[in-house]
Amino acid sequence: MQFKFLFSLLLLVSVATAEMTAQTSTSVTSSPSEIQNSDNIAIGNEDWTFYLDQESKVYYIDFETISVNLSDIRVYNEAGDVVMTDKLWDLPVNAIYEINLTDFDPGTYKIELRSYTGVIRKDMTLSE
Repeated sequence: MQFKFLFSLLLLVSVATAEMTAQTSTSVTSSPSEIQNSDNIAIGNEDWTFYLDQESKVYYIDFETISVNLSDIRVYNEAGDVVMTDKLWDLPVNAIYEINLTDFDPGTYKIELRSYTGVIRKDMTLSE
């Protein structure tokens, strides 16, 4: 009897902890239209999947609107040099990923979201 109680309590605590530590996303009232990028990976409404906040210099990526599991991200500058990399495989599928751009110089950057089956590429222009 004690084993069942302890197992149930452990299960409840682990589920609650997972819910609290996962990043949350804001729901959008309009239904996103499906679009295809150059690698034919379906992503949601591009206006909400990728969003650059020029004022606070933060770039947001909504994983929930991307239909594949992502493995990593790479950001390239105009010269083609990698200026940032990060592993994504362990993040929740409903996460909103943030790239802090305060240390980036103004210019155009290419963002690559790599999955196990393809690559999603997005250009971003950072102004002063």
